[in-house]
This record gives sequence, structure tokens and C-alpha cells, in this order.
Amino acid sequence: MKQRRAAFVIAGLVAIPIAAGAALARLAPWESERAAAPVEPQVAAPSLRQAARERAPAPIQLASLGPSSIFAPALRLRSYLPAREPSTSATAPVEPQSAEQPAAESQAAEAPVPATDAAPLLAAPLPPSRPSDLLALIAPPLPPTRPDNLGVPAGERVVVASLAPTAVAPAPETRPPLVEPAPTPAPAPTIVEKPPVADVPFAKGQQAFVRIFKKEGELELWLRKGERLALYKTYPICKWSGHLGPKTREGDYQSPEGFYSVSAKQLHPKSKYYRAFNVGFPNALDKQLGYTGAALMVHGDCQSVGCYAMTDRGIDEIYNFVAAAIGAGQKEVPVHIFPFRMTASKLASETGAGLLAFASSGQEQYAPFWRNLKEGYDLFEKTGEPPAAYACNGRYAFNASAACKRIAGW
Repeated sequence: MKQRRAAFVIAGLVAIPIAAGAALARLAPWESERAAAPVEPQVAAPSLRQAARERAPAPIQLASLGPSSIFAPALRLRSYLPAREPSTSATAPVEPQSAEQPAAESQAAEAPVPATDAAPLLAAPLPPSRPSDLLALIAPPLPPTRPDNLGVPAGERVVVASLAPTAVAPAPETRPPLVEPAPTPAPAPTIVEKPPVADVPFAKGQQAFVRIFKKEGELELWLRKGERLALYKTYPICKWSGHLGPKTREGDYQSPEGFYSVSAKQLHPKSKYYRAFNVGFPNALDKQLGYTGAALMVHGDCQSVGCYAMTDRGIDEIYNFVAAAIGAGQKEVPVHIFPFRMTASKLASETGAGLLAFASSGQEQYAPFWRNLKEGYDLFEKTGEPPAAYACNGRYAFNASAACKRIAGW
């Protein structure tokens, strides 16, 4: 079935051009009329006709595909092209015929020159000659000249200034001399105004301040130099009892945390642990919270049951500076005890807050108390002066209030 359908398609493709050629052949009646029209005789000298035949190219013979070819209509179109006009150089004026010329030559001269079918195909019409005044056609005409005395009464003349710029020779380019710029002084650095540290040596009798850090195992001794406190020395703590967190009851073997003050009554120069001073536990806040305990000291002999034990050499130096400050007129020496250095990152790691919750020490119950201690820690870091602490409704406060009780020594 598919082969038969393909045969029909091929037959149809062959029949379409055949039918088209036959239709064009029938619709071309003008070809027979042109063939029947008489050809006008061309009279020329025999010698000129012979020369023209020699110069004319050989006619192009088109292969005939037979009368039934499908390309026959297309080949007939060559006769529809216009005939080439005879050149003036190929023809000559007709000479008068003499009586001596035979009649045959006269008849041959009068016989028309057979026209070949190839001449119209090869000879193309010449292009028209280009006019000599082509530039005149392209160039626009110039506007008429303006009269000088347009609209001016007779006897008066108006002089119009020319707007054309006068030709001025360009000035030679001059470059400024290279001068190295002067260096700009740098702005003075911004310095935060703080009281300067007096250039005086540390000595006994200067005001003292003590800070203790449990986890780091350090005790700082600060002495006043001029208007500011300066760190004199950091001592290693030999031993402290318990764990991080405040002391809450008697016999828990816990070292205290908080804000305390040491007065003259709290000094023990002849302690059984060499020398000692009582930190003042329980203070006003410890009493509000119901904490119990007694005889919590900073002493020597490197032994501790709830105290902060130092070496004998260390406590000897610390005790002498504290006692000298009280003897020189300082009523109380502040002693601030912290579980660790109260930076934000350490507080977060110990209380399990923020991204450091995984590193918690398991002491989250002390987070509110430690944040309260951090308030006093930050005040000293900012001002350089130990703040006055008060017990207010179960927490530390750092401003005077009638409802609060100041943390004081005995």
C-alpha cells in the first residue's frame, strides 16, 4: 500500500510541470504573430555586411529538448526580449547603385540579413548616458545675497558687526612647576579624659582596695596614687573552699561572694594562721537573705575551711598595706569577692546563656545573683573607684536610698 501511494506522489510531481508547460504554450499567441511579421530589409554595402558577419560572435545553439519537453515554454521566452538596435559604426550610408553591378548583386543587397535568435539574448541594452549637469541637480542653489541697505533710508548705512571669531594663534601650553605638597599633619588622637596617675611610689598608708576572684585564684591589691587607684600587685590564692557560688549557711565549707568592708576591729595581727583580717561575713544583704556563718577571713598558712588562704609571705604584705591604710585615716577597706572575672562572655558560659549554653558549669541557679554582682564590677571598671554597695530588698544596689542599708564594716 505504501509503494502504491509513493508511485502516485511521484506521478503527480511529474505531471504538474508538464501541464504548466502546455498551458504556457497555449497562452503565447504573440510568438506566431512576431514570426509572421515581415522583416524590414537592411541595405548595406556588401563589404560592410561581410565585416559585420565576421565580427559577430557565433550564435549560441541551445539544445532542443523536443516539442514535448516541459522546458519548451521557457525557451520561447528568448524571443520576447527586445531586439538590439543596430550600431552606427556597423552600418554605412547607402551608396548609389551603378549600372555595371549585376542584377544578382542588387538582389542580394536588397535581401534582408537573416536575424539570429542568439543576438537578442547576448546583446544587452546600453545604460542611459549620465547628464553632464548632474552636480548641478544635486547641489542646492545658494540663497540670494542680502542687500546692504535693507530697510535703511537713503543716505544712512548700517554697519553690522561680524560674528565670526577672529583667528587667534593658540598660546603655547605652559605647565606649572612640580611642587611637592607639604605633608598634612595627622589629627591628634582622641583621648578620654581620666585623672592621671600620680608619679609617686607606692607606700604604706595609701588608701587600699582588695578584689578577689575565686575561679582564677587571684587577689588584687589596689593603692591610691594621687587621684586614682592603681593596681599594686596580684597575689595567687593558695586555697579556697567549696565551689562557685555564695556561702549560705554555717558548715557548708563554702567561701563567700559579695561586697564587704574591713574596719580596724576586723584586723587580726596574731591569728593562729599567721595574720588575718575578717571580710565581714555576713554583711547586711547576707542577713536579709538569712545566710549564716562566722569567722570568714583572708589569712596565711595556706589552709582553708571556708576562708581564702594565702602564703605567709603574701598575707604579710597584704595585711601591712590594709592595716596602714586604716591607720592613716581610711575608715574601711572595701573587699569585693567575685566568682570569676565578670566579663559578659564568662558570665554567659557559667550561667548557660546565649550560644555558650553548652559550656555551662551547672551553676545556673546563681545567674541572678552573679548578674547583680556584675553591676558593681562594671562600675569599678568604668570609673576606677569602688562603688558604695547597699542591701536593698534582697539584692545589691549602688545608690543611696532610705530603704537600703549600706554595706559597712564592724
